[in-house]
Amino acid sequence: MPIQRGDVVLCRVPMPSTRLTQFKLRPAVVVSKDVNNLRLDDVIVAPCTSKVSRGSEPTQYLIDGPEITMAGIRIPSVVRCEALMTIPKVLIVRILGHLSDAAVTAVNGCLRDALAL
Repeated sequence: MPIQRGDVVLCRVPMPSTRLTQFKLRPAVVVSKDVNNLRLDDVIVAPCTSKVSRGSEPTQYLIDGPEITMAGIRIPSVVRCEALMTIPKVLIVRILGHLSDAAVTAVNGCLRDALAL
């Protein structure tokens, strides 16, 4: 199954504190456009965190309520649109779920804010 924009994926994220030699498993939302997701070996993702204290910031989208189940995660989490990463597809372990259309629209707004678009 191809990776699509709005997919919530479990990926191996390089840890800067180890000079990118060690990885941590993290959920992330695919934000790169589908045309690129099909043709390129890399995808752009926004990492998720369970630290929701800053979830009301304009650059973060809070996944909660019924959206948690759709996203395939277990607890409320925020999508950190100010912390985008480009990762090789080989670092994606599996697709956990997918955000609703409304959530993808909200993430688009967070991306616009984060990138001043």
